[in-house]
Amino acid sequence: MPSPIDILPAGPQDRDAIAGLYAEAGYGAALGADDTVIVAKAGATLAGVVRLCAEEGVTVLRGMQVRAACQGQGIGARLLAACVPHMAKNATFCLPYTHLEHFYAAAGFARVHGAALPAILNQRLAAYRERGQDVIAMRRPAA
Repeated sequence: MPSPIDILPAGPQDRDAIAGLYAEAGYGAALGADDTVIVAKAGATLAGVVRLCAEEGVTVLRGMQVRAACQGQGIGARLLAACVPHMAKNATFCLPYTHLEHFYAAAGFARVHGAALPAILNQRLAAYRERGQDVIAMRRPAA
């Protein structure tokens, strides 16, 4: 029987495992000291991670990754649900792959364009698209 998956705030002891999962997934951004980081664990094994970052006055959901061997078990949805209380205070943005629009919409995100997107995220979105990534911009209003 597989271990149950626990969703909980990351601790300092999780930093190396998170960096390893990000490297395994090809995700290059590093954890910030002030990020709110939530992890999914099966026992001592890191199954997934997501973080909320304050960037130039806005909150950005970033770094949602679920270990390949753990995908298809609803871990991403549980990680996203764990972010909801943290996103209630401020509008939150994310730049997901286009095929994940419905996944994020289930948590209250809606697609945004142009002036509705902070300048820093417009720049990041353009850079992702220049690299050939099929991404969109989404915003979740504060509660």
